[in-house]
Amino acid sequence: MFGWNARHFCKVRYRWEFPARAIHPSTKSHKTPVLCLLIAMLCALGRAAQAQAASATPVSGFGRPLPAIAHEGPHGQDLANFLAGHAAFKKPLSLPELGPLFNNRTCIACHWGPAIGGSGEFMSEIRVRDDPTGGPVHLFAADNILRGGVQSQGNNSVFTTGLMSMPIGCPITSPSCIPSPCQTEEMARTTFSTTLPICDPTSQSFAAGDNCSAERQSLALFGDGLVEAVTDQTLIDLAASEPAEVAGTIKMLNEFGRERVGRFGWKTESATLRGFAVSATSNELGLTTPDAPQENTSCADGKTQFGVLLDNGQEPEDKTDASGRAEVDRMVDFIRGLAPPPRLPENARAAAGHRIFYSIGCAGCHTETLTTASDPAAFIASTTGGVPITKSLNRILAHRTFHPFGDYLMHDMGSLGDGITNGSSGPTMMRTAPLWGLRVKVRFLHDGRASDVATAIRLHDGQAKNAAQQFEALSPAQQQDLLDFLNTL
Repeated sequence: MFGWNARHFCKVRYRWEFPARAIHPSTKSHKTPVLCLLIAMLCALGRAAQAQAASATPVSGFGRPLPAIAHEGPHGQDLANFLAGHAAFKKPLSLPELGPLFNNRTCIACHWGPAIGGSGEFMSEIRVRDDPTGGPVHLFAADNILRGGVQSQGNNSVFTTGLMSMPIGCPITSPSCIPSPCQTEEMARTTFSTTLPICDPTSQSFAAGDNCSAERQSLALFGDGLVEAVTDQTLIDLAASEPAEVAGTIKMLNEFGRERVGRFGWKTESATLRGFAVSATSNELGLTTPDAPQENTSCADGKTQFGVLLDNGQEPEDKTDASGRAEVDRMVDFIRGLAPPPRLPENARAAAGHRIFYSIGCAGCHTETLTTASDPAAFIASTTGGVPITKSLNRILAHRTFHPFGDYLMHDMGSLGDGITNGSSGPTMMRTAPLWGLRVKVRFLHDGRASDVATAIRLHDGQAKNAAQQFEALSPAQQQDLLDFLNTL
């Protein structure tokens, strides 16, 4: 489920295919022994991979690079960047780089299903209405994750930074957790309490100003390189063309020295993949980067536990190297290269459901088709060291028509809003969730409150309420046709 098929590579030297179980090649030169060993391993696994491909499941094909990147072969710079980014994306952080406040140790902890770069089955982030910082509540802290010092076995030193308890420390959300000093500071800073209810932005309690919290699922990243390559004007024009009753709202952000249209995150908090990755590494991992060099807290600076240094206070921990890339840039390379979720063919009933999708108004927000710019390099942010995307990747991303079934705009969702204000995105405003890849999800809506697609549709409110009501008015057979269509995405 998590990797690539090298069967064809063993037959044709430069053409790679990428379905499903993960092996993570080195990004060194093709002349090194590492790549030679890799090729031998991949070819040895070819027979098993071929059998797996022959019995492909509906989730096969997720997590591949864009086809043009995959077909570059081992000499391609874009493929090398993608693979190096893949390694950075799955690498767990250790102390003192981790934290001191964080939600997990690695990107794949939240972006893993059904392949690396996807979403997860659990809530990955909590926001609090009255949090003056505007950021997420961090579940874990560096001063509550260790249960021993340096360990040894025989003559070997193992677990040199101590043993991390599983899960990694006691989560701040657990009523039975005794908060560490860093967590106590975090609770005061964010106004978080385990007794806070889920926000209902249409309730009397909310209108009275009562505090509340919102949980959020991580969003899948498949195809986001294409989304980034869409011009601001395309999204502005799309908002203007939508029917007045469901028209989306543009959110402008200042990222890397220019005004850009927000498009990533539940509240369109980021306009570029670099901006998204910087925010994610800072908020979820606690990793300081060239773009966000300041820690959220100094609670662990210079402190040790079981002889282990928790935080050295030297920022940024992730530095731009001689190639012009920091680790956060490599993560962006991986995300930017991810192909969209593969679709299944429509049978007669799914084709009927596709027509119903339009007739009841779903397409008013869930825009089926977008096209990328003719020259994405003109506005895609460079690396932290000022390196632009390659000319070959610019050609790969240019003039691409794709089908996300989402407009990447903000909409008033009424009671389905999360109650959190982020810039111009008020408590009932949420970004349209793209529907591509829907069939592999197990929880739906921003906080996973729906366990099936039909329930998720029925819970739509605000600008989407009419579509939900029209879904209810369909016959059971028509509802199933629509669900059959959505299960092809």
